[in-house]
Amino acid sequence: MKWLTVLSVSFVIFFFISAGCTSQSSSGEEKIIAGVINDVKDKKSGSVVEDDSIRKNRDTSHVSPGEEKESSSTFSDNDRYLHYIKIISPSVLEKLKNEINADEYPVHNDNGDLIGIVSPGKLYIRGDLLDLQKQKGKAGKIFSKTDVAEHLVDIIFGNDNAKLLLFKSNKDYQFWLDAFYTVDDKKFLLELASHLNALSDTTQFEDEELALGFLKTNYADIPYNFYNIKIIPQKMLDEFKDNRKSDERLIKDSEGKLIGIVGNDHLYMLDSLSSEDRQYYMLYGILFSMGLHGTSYSEKDSFFYQVGGIRNTELSDLDKEAIKLLYGGRLKNGMDIEEVKKTLGLKV
Repeated sequence: MKWLTVLSVSFVIFFFISAGCTSQSSSGEEKIIAGVINDVKDKKSGSVVEDDSIRKNRDTSHVSPGEEKESSSTFSDNDRYLHYIKIISPSVLEKLKNEINADEYPVHNDNGDLIGIVSPGKLYIRGDLLDLQKQKGKAGKIFSKTDVAEHLVDIIFGNDNAKLLLFKSNKDYQFWLDAFYTVDDKKFLLELASHLNALSDTTQFEDEELALGFLKTNYADIPYNFYNIKIIPQKMLDEFKDNRKSDERLIKDSEGKLIGIVGNDHLYMLDSLSSEDRQYYMLYGILFSMGLHGTSYSEKDSFFYQVGGIRNTELSDLDKEAIKLLYGGRLKNGMDIEEVKKTLGLKV
């Protein structure tokens, strides 16, 4: 009789979603939900099974808030059907995102919002999709061209760079991990590659596969521009520091301890960093290598605002608009601050 229970739950969920969409007359919400299902199908080449096809040996009726995360079973290709949908809060979804297994994938909407996590047997979806759709439908803060251009100039030019240095656009970049990396590191970099692709009209990043370990490639025809990330012990990091090149910058934590070195096409990081710190400094280093060496002293929600010990871990909307401008094709390698301002229509 287990399938009857699941049938009842599925009907209640369907009724809830249908009622919400009808009462709010939100066609955009229907598109979001349809997009989640399509994303699931694309990733797993599966489908949502009918109620009478639910496996008898699946028991998902006893999940408490503290047990939202379940270990994923191994499925054969014929078993990859979505049969369990759970609506959860955004905060729980964010927590699950940090604990996803190798067979689970985060699902984002077109704005980059995390709206679900899918695995071969489950779909977790945030319960405020209607509210999220309303928020996106409202006019938020509007940035003028001058706002974006001035912010970009602030976050490009630091004390160590007089000229702009951009990533190449002749080939896609691929992140290359060849030291003590983790599963979380790999997932973070693939997600980051996807987000950066949405912000750039010139440079693109391989977002389906990383280069791992020893780099095996035909050097007569190198398929990518590689960005090398080494996560290494303190002793090795100190050795790199003693032999660093002129284009490399030391990365130190709030206490002044050396935790990394970043260059034009590489990033070396201390292996003892926490997962949160590791992801923060990965983003920091990659953005630095992309030409963003500066600091914002006015935009408190910016990733580049580092005043008074404040550390924002995500790009703000203004940051994203600035990166779009930086990699939109108008700015060129080697420009100094006056050339950049002139190109962007700012007073020199």
